[in-house]
Amino acid sequence: MLITGCLSRCGLPADADTIRRIRRAMSIPVSDRMRPLPGAVELLAEIRDLGMRNVIASNTYWRDADSYWEDFRLLGMAEHVDGIITSVDAGHLKPHPAVFEMAMRWADVPAERCVVIGNREENDIEPALALGMRTILVYPDDPKPAASRAHATAPDLWACARAIREMAG
Repeated sequence: MLITGCLSRCGLPADADTIRRIRRAMSIPVSDRMRPLPGAVELLAEIRDLGMRNVIASNTYWRDADSYWEDFRLLGMAEHVDGIITSVDAGHLKPHPAVFEMAMRWADVPAERCVVIGNREENDIEPALALGMRTILVYPDDPKPAASRAHATAPDLWACARAIREMAG
C-alpha cells in the first residue's frame, strides 16, 4: 500500500509486477554475519516438539513472505518454520486483525488454539486477545513491562519456550 500510494502520487503505473519488483529491490536479505536472537532456534524447535505449527507474522511496509523465507534459509532456520505471513501479504499493518486472521487460516486452527508471541502490547498482544488467542509478551531488549494483558511475559526466548510448554499443559 505504501509503494502503491507513492507510485500513484508520482503518476507512475502501480501494477502488481512493478510493485513486486520494487519490493524485491528494497528487501535486502540478512547478512551471513547475522545470527538469530538467542533462544530463537530452541523456541521454534520446542513449538514443533509440542505438535504446534510455527507461523511467523511480521509487520513490514514492503517485505513479503518470500523475502522472509530467504532470511530464514540464510539463518539456517527455515526447517523450523511452517509458514510466514507479512502485513504486505495481508494488506494491512498490525494491529489490524487481517494479519492474525491470515496466519490462523494458514495454520488451519481456530483462535483459541493459537499462541501469539510478540514484543509489542499494542501491535501483537491486544489484537490477538481481541480475536481470542493466547499471548506471550517477550521483551528481550526492553525493561520488564509494568503491566501487560498477555497470558504470560518472558524476558527472553528461552522463557518464552517455558511459557509455551506450560500453556500446552
